[in-house]
Amino acid sequence: MAEFLIKDEDLSHIKGKVVIVTGGSFGIGLATANLLLSLGASVVNGDIQPPAEAESHGGALTFVETDVTRWADLVALFRKAKEVHGRIDHVFANAGIGPRADYLSTAVDENGDLKEPTYDLLDVGLKGLMNTATLAVYYIRQQTEGGSIVLNGSTTGLQRLRAVDYATAKHGVLGFGRGLSTLVKVAGLPIRVNTLTPTWTDSNVLPNLKQMMDKIGVEVQPPSAVGRAAVAMMADSSRHGHVIHIARGRYKEIDEAVLLPAFESIKGDYPWEDDVLRRLMEATAN
Repeated sequence: MAEFLIKDEDLSHIKGKVVIVTGGSFGIGLATANLLLSLGASVVNGDIQPPAEAESHGGALTFVETDVTRWADLVALFRKAKEVHGRIDHVFANAGIGPRADYLSTAVDENGDLKEPTYDLLDVGLKGLMNTATLAVYYIRQQTEGGSIVLNGSTTGLQRLRAVDYATAKHGVLGFGRGLSTLVKVAGLPIRVNTLTPTWTDSNVLPNLKQMMDKIGVEVQPPSAVGRAAVAMMADSSRHGHVIHIARGRYKEIDEAVLLPAFESIKGDYPWEDDVLRRLMEATAN
């Protein structure tokens, strides 16, 4: 397992950079924004409401009211960042909400038909994240020196979880991050893509989480632990295509170190799917 430490000096390269953080008013997003600001970065926070402890930070913090489920809101967020700072170096696609859908529901409508499950969580945590990353690619690729995208997933994207919509979204984040990191590399774009998979973290996804976890004797990590990993992925130019597991403030790269080697043993001598896709595209181009 590729466990690593994040030293203070590892984060110093973020000074002077411009970072968009979605969901930056609470929990992990807020912790990340505060860390970035303390390191001398400029932050553009896109959230549905400003942080309770909103401060000017010398003009380094810009708040843009943003609902990540709305494409127009995300477009306005990126436009504002470019307008204020002239560039966008890194993007942390972080906005999310807690479980919403009931797939065992017996609730019916006025006709007596079963009601459709809600897709609110998927709209925020998966569609919103994918749209944020799409805009990030559009803007960052315009800069010769490029930049990076950090996606906030979850360790629940690696296991079975009875909160089905949440698990689905986080499995999707993992797949999107792995696919996008491959796509931008093949396209030769100067953009790095990394995915975080934190375990239980004290955030606003579930109310009073720490108090509840204390009752059942399960440790919950502070949002600053995840924020530190997010900033590390931005600051370290060698990080690309990595999946970072975060538990109890400890950090492990698990895709190249664990998941991909595990699948190598599963597939045997059958070729990698992406290699097959490359060869198909080359064959059809000729």
